[in-house]
Amino acid sequence: MFKQPFTIAIFLSIAGLIPFLVLGATVLLSPLEAKTAIEVLVCYGAVVLSFLGAVHWGFALRDTAHPVNGVPLAPAVLGAERQLLMFGVIPALIGWVALTVMLHFNAPSLALFLLLAGFFITIVVETIGRGRGVVAANYLALRWAVSVVVLVVLLVVLGAVLTGMRVG
Repeated sequence: MFKQPFTIAIFLSIAGLIPFLVLGATVLLSPLEAKTAIEVLVCYGAVVLSFLGAVHWGFALRDTAHPVNGVPLAPAVLGAERQLLMFGVIPALIGWVALTVMLHFNAPSLALFLLLAGFFITIVVETIGRGRGVVAANYLALRWAVSVVVLVVLLVVLGAVLTGMRVG
């Protein structure tokens, strides 16, 4: 059924949206379950954000283990790879802070805002990476499609929390 890696990536990305959509709908449609749904949404969002950061490590490390034709990589390439490695930890840190403020400080609106910022920053950096030849066009198109859905869900839930429609 799924023979190409990118086809599998599309399928898994769509499957990865299901928790966002189900949890967002739960927040909006089930007042008794909203607090728990918001907490689980923040937890899931933090995990996914960490995964997205790790992808940048893959971008940075994919060619460094095997220089092209035995020729060491140019310093400019190594500099870009260092940036990718450093950026790769930022989404995980943002996710961790979001979890911390949600679970230990009971601040769901701040946690949701941090996740929104993290997902937005990540897709912007990946778009910049595409311009630098680091990110594949098909990956970026998939990431934008998924990111728009995630950002809309997080924004709607944040709006519900901020307006008092659903208190986390």
